Amino acid sequence: MIGGEASVATLTLTPSRVLHRPRRLDLRVVVGIFILLVATVGAVVAWNGATDSRPVLIATRDLASGATLTAADLAVTYLRADQTVYGVALPAGAEDQLIGKALAGPVYAHQILVRAQLSSRPSLGAGQVAFSIPVTADSAAGGRLQPGDSVRIYATTAKDTPSARTSVVVDRATVLNVGYDPQLGTAGPTESTQDSSGSAAPAAVRSLTLVVTEQEAQQLAFARWNGELDVALLPPVTTGSR
Repeated sequence: MIGGEASVATLTLTPSRVLHRPRRLDLRVVVGIFILLVATVGAVVAWNGATDSRPVLIATRDLASGATLTAADLAVTYLRADQTVYGVALPAGAEDQLIGKALAGPVYAHQILVRAQLSSRPSLGAGQVAFSIPVTADSAAGGRLQPGDSVRIYATTAKDTPSARTSVVVDRATVLNVGYDPQLGTAGPTESTQDSSGSAAPAAVRSLTLVVTEQEAQQLAFARWNGELDVALLPPVTTGSR
């Protein structure tokens, strides 16, 4: 304040200030930046999803219990799941190891294969052969047999005659494979059909393939064509037993 009077500031307008317009945000730039961000985020998410997926094996068709896997039965798909799922699923790298393996239960087309579906049936050793015999549910422990079971084989000759006789043909054999009636699809030992009374009945087993010695195979062949065979299920082999 000078001389008791207030000084008044003045604003000098120049031609450049008079002609300058206020800046406005270009909406086209905003939209472009937004689209770029969305595309970038989408690419990152897709990349993460692809890198988290792992190749696993699936079945290409329906397979019955006991079926032997071939290269045509296997395909690779990519799965994104928890580690616990990966732990039981069969990876694509195991394909060569699975060919020739048997299934412990039925498998359906496009189903992811897991380790528990592989049969633990034994392989043939020196001096052993795989020998198949025809059976029915009535003659083979109700039909509820599966690979790896231990069984005893009986033969009955001269049935319905005074000279009928039953004897043990093979004291203990291991079931290598179980064959089922193809008319019943892929039914396995853990599945059932309905009998005439409406109650559960075992699937129709039609054959057993056993691991036996050469001599036992000869005895089975003779008994098969000269009598009738019955199969009894035995308890698992324990230490010290045959």
